[in-house]
Amino acid sequence: MKNQDIWLIVSDFDETFMPAMESREPDAGIERLQNHLAGLKRSHKLLFGWATGNSRSAVMEKMRAYPDFPWDFALTSLGTELYWREAEGVVEDAGWPPQAGAAFESRMERLVALFCQHGLALPAQADAFQQRRIRGYYLPADGKEGAAIEQIHRLCAHVGLTASITHASPAAGDPEGVYDVAILPPGCGKKQGVDFIAARHGVDPRRVIVFGDSCNDIEMLTGYENGYLVGNALAEPRRVFDRVVDGIYCHGIIDGLQRHI
Repeated sequence: MKNQDIWLIVSDFDETFMPAMESREPDAGIERLQNHLAGLKRSHKLLFGWATGNSRSAVMEKMRAYPDFPWDFALTSLGTELYWREAEGVVEDAGWPPQAGAAFESRMERLVALFCQHGLALPAQADAFQQRRIRGYYLPADGKEGAAIEQIHRLCAHVGLTASITHASPAAGDPEGVYDVAILPPGCGKKQGVDFIAARHGVDPRRVIVFGDSCNDIEMLTGYENGYLVGNALAEPRRVFDRVVDGIYCHGIIDGLQRHI
């Protein structure tokens, strides 16, 4: 049953909500968004949270500077883990992911063996991107990557996993000229997690507002009619998605919210 009163607001974290470079953080408008959301929550029912490739621990560490920020959930590790802010602390949602999360390690072992058999030598990303239900790799964007991308998807499907392959984000610390390859359990991802949260709370899809800055946000942004790139978004996502707000970071989130609430 749809809840006609509630709004669901979802933001990517790095380079959408908070700059990757600490020196830019004072200009991002985080405290301005904090005050704006607090005001909205006094007169509207709404949930605010992040859909991010960061781990839970990384998000919580970065938010230590903003203890009063009114967030409700964190969909972390590229949509493979979901946490709620409760009175007793941050609690993991036992209902997410809905399938095959427990089998991830054994399936990854099979996939790595298949990569070796097929000559796919993908450089691993830093340890921060090797998480409980996600493994991160890079694929060179050398003009010959089409066959490799097809092969990665095929081998993942063979072992019951899925791959998210998007242009990497140098602004968030990725190398230039590569694709970001994330191996996930089936049914996981930013959009899939947002769908789960919306269904759990009976939110009308027309009352879901989502924000991002990079290519790994595009599926989530196109999944809802109220999806926006913030003003500091990279060139690659702008080529495939043209709904862009003027403001950068949290200023852009406020710009988008003011169109609807």
